[in-house]
Formats: sequence, C-alpha cells, structure tokens
Amino acid sequence: MEDNKLKEVDIDVEGEIELPQLDVKQYIGQKVKIAACKTCQGTFGYMVQVITAPVAQLKDGKDITASRIFGLQQDADGKIGWGKETALGIFLSKMKAKHYKDLVGKEVIVQTRTSKNDGKEYLTF
Repeated sequence: MEDNKLKEVDIDVEGEIELPQLDVKQYIGQKVKIAACKTCQGTFGYMVQVITAPVAQLKDGKDITASRIFGLQQDADGKIGWGKETALGIFLSKMKAKHYKDLVGKEVIVQTRTSKNDGKEYLTF
C-alpha cells in the first residue's frame, strides 16, 4: 500500500455527523453571466460544463456558481458535436449562440435542481 501514499491513523470516529447546509433558494432568479465552458470526458462520453460567474462567496472564500452539463455526441466519422434537437442545441438556439464557446458573457437566470442521487439542491440555469 506504499504506492497510494495512504497513512493509517488511529482516530475516534463518532459516526454520522451534521454537516453545514447551504440554502440555495436565496439565489433563484438572480441574473448572472456565463464565465466559462469546459469540454470534459466522463464515464458516458464527452460533455460541456457551462459555469457562471460567482453568485456569492462563502465565508471561507469559496465561490458559489451555477452550472449545467450538456452531453456531446460522436458521429460515424468520429466528429464530436451536438444535434439541433439535443439539450445543447436547443439551449444554444435559445441563447442565440452558434457554438457553446459563444455562451461566455451571456446572461442566464439562476434556478435550482434536485439531484436524484443525494436529494440535495444545486444551482443551475
């Protein structure tokens, strides 16, 4: 186990504890500009993560942003892109953008979505 640089420790673990919660509802309806679009690869293929400028900052200095992930497709020739009727295609049309890179600087309205995995609410648009 030397390779992963884990060090075994003997500590007293209480069990389940109460973690701080952030009430994201206060940011719903806030207008904010898109700050970045990142192309990523995940378990299910390629995607674009669209991230806003910070809507607020926590006491520890961490930024609170809204984000949204759009899937990309690969055609038979190996070209990667999106279809007109996909979520990304529809969003680009709505935002009057030809490419997701053109989204940077455009304004969106913050909303929330509830994760199916953990039931928590996250900021999106």
